[in-house]
Amino acid sequence: MQVHVNKGFLGRRHSSDGLDSGFSPISPGDYLANFNSEAGLVIVNHRGDAAYLKLALFEEKIAKGELVVIEI
Repeated sequence: MQVHVNKGFLGRRHSSDGLDSGFSPISPGDYLANFNSEAGLVIVNHRGDAAYLKLALFEEKIAKGELVVIEI
């Protein structure tokens, strides 16, 4: 899927063992993403790092117009 970020935000970053390890900034622009039932929305930034958004936060970003799904 492809998403467009209208307003930048911070997504969660996971370490190699799957635990939270801080935040990963997502700047305005277009990104590749996929949905994982356990992690939520996974957005891959331009450096190849992944940022994770739980479903509730994903829905909130969509409702506020901060994030738009361009293509599924």
